Amino acid sequence: MKMHRKQKFSGTTTTAYAHRKPKRIKSLIEPVLVITRPMSHMGFQGARHMHPERLPTKQREKAVSLRLFDLEKETIENVQNLAETIKRLMIPSLNIKSVPDHLVNKLVNLEKLDLSHNCIPDGGLPDSMKVLENLVELNLTDNRLTRVPASLKKLKCLSRLDLSYNNIESLKGLEKSRRVQILVVDHNKLSGVFKDISHMKKLEVFRCSNNNIRDIGTDVRQLKSLKDMDLSCNKIVVLPTDVFMLPKLDALNASHNKITKVSSFNVRVHNKHWVSDVDLSENDITNFPGHLLQMSIKLDLSKNQIKKLDMNAMKQLERNPDQDLFVDDNPLTFPPPDVTGMRSILQYMHEARINATVYRGVKVVVLGSTKSGKTSLVQSLVDQQGRLVDNASEINAGVEAYDMRIDYEEHKAEQGKYLQFSIWDFCGDPFYLYPHYVFLEQPSIAVLTFNMKQYSSNKFDDMIGSWFDWMIAKTNRLVVLLVGTHSDLVSESRLKQITFDVKARLDTFRQQHENLIKRRIAKIDAIPEIKATHSDQLIALKRLLSCMETLQIQTELIVTSAKEYVGYDQLRSALDELANNKRLFPDVMSVVPTFWVEVQNYIEEKGNTMIVPIMKYDDFFDEITDKFGMKRMMKDITCYLHETGRVIWFANNPVLSQYVFIRPSWLFELLRHVYRHDQMAVLNYDTNDSFKAIGFSINRFERYKKLLLEEGIMESELLRGILGHLLPMDDNGPFSIVETLLIDAFQVGYPIQRRKDNTYRFHVDPDEDGNIQVTKILMPWLRKVDESKDCLEKWDKIKNRKKLVALLQFPKYMPPGLFEIISVRCQKKKKNNLKYLAQWGGGVLAEHTEEIVLVKISYCQSSNGKGTNLKFEVRDNTKEDAYEDTPPSNMWTVLLPLLMEFEGVIKTYHGVLVERLMHCPRCEEPSFIGEWLTPSDTQTLETKECDMCKEHVDPAYLVQPREKKRDDVLANLSKVRARRKAALIKGKTLQSMLLDDEDVVEEGGDEKDDDAPALGGRRRGGVLPPPDLSILAVPPGLAFAGLGATDDQPPEADAGEAIKEDEMREEEEHEYNDDEGPPSNLASDLAAFQDRLRMLATQANPDMQFEDDEEDDEEEDDEEEELYFDEDNEDGDTKQRKCTIDGSTQTSRRR
Repeated sequence: MKMHRKQKFSGTTTTAYAHRKPKRIKSLIEPVLVITRPMSHMGFQGARHMHPERLPTKQREKAVSLRLFDLEKETIENVQNLAETIKRLMIPSLNIKSVPDHLVNKLVNLEKLDLSHNCIPDGGLPDSMKVLENLVELNLTDNRLTRVPASLKKLKCLSRLDLSYNNIESLKGLEKSRRVQILVVDHNKLSGVFKDISHMKKLEVFRCSNNNIRDIGTDVRQLKSLKDMDLSCNKIVVLPTDVFMLPKLDALNASHNKITKVSSFNVRVHNKHWVSDVDLSENDITNFPGHLLQMSIKLDLSKNQIKKLDMNAMKQLERNPDQDLFVDDNPLTFPPPDVTGMRSILQYMHEARINATVYRGVKVVVLGSTKSGKTSLVQSLVDQQGRLVDNASEINAGVEAYDMRIDYEEHKAEQGKYLQFSIWDFCGDPFYLYPHYVFLEQPSIAVLTFNMKQYSSNKFDDMIGSWFDWMIAKTNRLVVLLVGTHSDLVSESRLKQITFDVKARLDTFRQQHENLIKRRIAKIDAIPEIKATHSDQLIALKRLLSCMETLQIQTELIVTSAKEYVGYDQLRSALDELANNKRLFPDVMSVVPTFWVEVQNYIEEKGNTMIVPIMKYDDFFDEITDKFGMKRMMKDITCYLHETGRVIWFANNPVLSQYVFIRPSWLFELLRHVYRHDQMAVLNYDTNDSFKAIGFSINRFERYKKLLLEEGIMESELLRGILGHLLPMDDNGPFSIVETLLIDAFQVGYPIQRRKDNTYRFHVDPDEDGNIQVTKILMPWLRKVDESKDCLEKWDKIKNRKKLVALLQFPKYMPPGLFEIISVRCQKKKKNNLKYLAQWGGGVLAEHTEEIVLVKISYCQSSNGKGTNLKFEVRDNTKEDAYEDTPPSNMWTVLLPLLMEFEGVIKTYHGVLVERLMHCPRCEEPSFIGEWLTPSDTQTLETKECDMCKEHVDPAYLVQPREKKRDDVLANLSKVRARRKAALIKGKTLQSMLLDDEDVVEEGGDEKDDDAPALGGRRRGGVLPPPDLSILAVPPGLAFAGLGATDDQPPEADAGEAIKEDEMREEEEHEYNDDEGPPSNLASDLAAFQDRLRMLATQANPDMQFEDDEEDDEEEDDEEEELYFDEDNEDGDTKQRKCTIDGSTQTSRRR
């Protein structure tokens, strides 16, 4: 026997020869037949040396690998004798047409089977292959198969399969092959593959070149483990976004196809997956896919039809010199053909950016219900070719932003110019109606889509009308294009019916909206005497009515089909026409100053380097002005960057305007993960490594997830895991910044604590440093639990007590999330003094920390089924045996701040129709107009008649009292009066009494300031000395008689009457105005005393003259009242002394 050994696998291999007359030989392998021609190559396991007979060992070698040169009977018998140890069997190039059943039926340990380069047809594999349960690799390349062999269904361990060079037309039959990691199907007749292999979750390498594939489809997104994909030499026209979104893709070859355009998509700047090699050479691509430079290390675009390179996209190559771009053999005109070499191209692009003229564009928001075809519409519009997007796509959550540009052709007047659009695609699930409100603003064009296949007359409100209500409520100014999608699924006659019905119902919608407002205007006009409240209502109603006059809706319904790419030219023309309407968008197409463009480029570069792309506006302002100057233009520049989608700055939001979001896509991603309609399916422990990185166990994760989904309570650690791919996991600083931003700026919720009995405290007390530790966040928008039985009992127990009830009626539309925002704001602001006891899906129950009352804020549908009611109710909660209950005036100190919170929120909604009402305390019906904004008319009344029950009601239950004093002023006044009484008993003089009064007032602070203004006031403009009260002293000739004392009446009598007058004056109600603040009795006391002093002095001495030079120099200040006194200084000059007391400013001078 001639034997050739070579090292292979983990042992050795041999080639055995056998003669016709077999001869038994003694060898390490028993039995081995020696014949004249080669029978097989053998591989051994356990050999210790190339010639093991020289190194004897007790361990016997095992044959593990065989390559057969024929399938003779004797050969098969020898294979069967080695069946227990054989792991690899190779039978290539024998031109066999079938595999003998008895060849493989005993190879239970076989791991690799090579049947390549044979003539095996369909059915050529025996059923006995099902015993090959350990088979890992199967090579059937270059055979005559037209379909996947049925016997493969039993091969559960199969991980490498080669079916190349056959005539297979479909990959159906691989449904059970879930462990396949390498699949090769090159050179077949496949026209569609991804649907048949979408179940292969472990597939890493897929070779499918030289087939007839035309469409990739969305099933490719299921191949999460795919690293290497070869689709070259097919007939692919569109390369979908889903291919580039594969999380582990490292190499893509789609060369030699018919690709005309690469789909647009947004590349995540941070935590993105880089693709090492993207080969798109030898296609028909016309537009430069610059976005691929943000994710590919090597990009080959040679031999295409590209004419222009995007100079902004080329900046990526300047930032990363390790990237490679190949654009050879393209008909380039920009840069011109004489600019060759990548270095020269980059230099040319850099100079072109500096000298380029930039024109202002416009923002487009795309809205519509779920499955209305928004995303397909946007991507088809941007790519200028039909794009079909599965509604289950992950990108449909939240907001996605795209850029689109219309280049004006030479025959147009605007030749050489271009119109830039920033298109925002809003998810249509109702869950996002509240989170997306923050992004809906003017100026912008709204594109409202609806599915014509699903449309019917009774669905108009849900598919169209409700979206108009949503937009009008926020902006009260609309520019809308109405677009019907899925036209390819609707007949021509049905299209005409839908178009006619939609136009008719839209006219009806507008008319009903106008009539609703006009009826209320007519009702106010019919009132004989219009008061302040009615006047404010009239102004608000006329402002709402103006929306219908300025509402811009395209008269003709635009009909589109993404599948057939129909209607998009009309849509682009409509967008162009609206954007160039100078009455609607006066700044569009104006030239952007070069300085602004430099700021834009700087901000884009900075945003790409920031881990958390957020800046405080003050820091943003300082950094830009330090680098570029032009402080007076910073607001305009920031607004320009916001309107064009380069940054996000909510200029009209008092809280959010403090921040500038440098990279909008990051903010979209952040909110997309905080607010998700499909959190149940998306929040997964196995697919998100962030939870494991921060030490989460599966049980802990499931517990936190259940708490979020069922009770709307977000654990801080769970939030950190959810945002793990956006923020660094090894540094808690960025997460703390983002968490604070979500709570304080976006007001997604408020911190709560868990008690030992597993109940919750709906407030968290600050620590010694005044900081609040956040461990759990209650998110009202996610909280859908019902009101608890304990809350119902506690509230019903005091239903017959004194109460104040304010009702806000929304007869047309209540903005989503309005209650949730108010509940967060009322809880967080300290001045509201609320301590939440519970919050459920539709309400809040709280107690006040200073007044003995309970507060309930709730909303529900109106009793007539039309509109929604938001109710604020305050009930007395004193004990039944208490000496006195809480008076209405005290209840107003609780209710009014809450109503002001509502007024602050509702100002951000410019098109909401809201009616303010107060409940009658007698019949408990909302029969009175809510006048807390203009209370003066009702405050002067003694009673007011209820239109429902005809009872006369105390105005204290309808509007806030005219006087609302601060506790410190009341306390000081009490001390003043107590000392006056004590002074009368001791026989003190009036001057000493006044000095004592001043001392009492100055005792308000913890540390007494000798230079502080008298009477507890606040200084303005410097330190003022205490007033010289000697100017108020009575002349000697007057003694005390001038103060009203007679010969038979002691002066104490007048002083006692003055005290009584003071006490009576305290009981009087003084008018209260929110803008001016409550007046002070103490100030009135002093002013009255001065007037009385002058009057009595004049009576005693008719020749004495006083000239009043009072000036009404009132400043509007919510917290102060300032009194001015003249006093003589040491030089004899007269100077003015100012005293601040909590109210409006008054001035008195003595000459």
